[in-house]
Amino acid sequence: CEQGDGVTASFPFSSYIALIAMAIQQSPSNKVTLSGIYDFIMKKFPYYRSNQRAWQNSIRHNLSLNSCFVKVPRTEGNEKGKGNYWSFATGCESMLDLFENGNYRRRRRRR
Repeated sequence: CEQGDGVTASFPFSSYIALIAMAIQQSPSNKVTLSGIYDFIMKKFPYYRSNQRAWQNSIRHNLSLNSCFVKVPRTEGNEKGKGNYWSFATGCESMLDLFENGNYRRRRRRR
């Protein structure tokens, strides 16, 4: 079911890793705070506006366990707010190739 602003209210067929990657890639500075990731996901996918505790926990879990995501500290004085930024680790450019032509859909597992 599509809404007027082009966002999908049904279940998005993207992994949490893909959602995080989208949020980072679509940030002008290629880095985004945890709350920025949450905001991006909820704006782009209204499905995630409910039951936030469960999926937000999964986002944090994926950020901390996937070595392609790294914390980037705020620079003193220039960036207000709390928390670190998240970005792609050096050498994870190949991870971006997984999402060919902006396709962030889950891939079917091969048997």
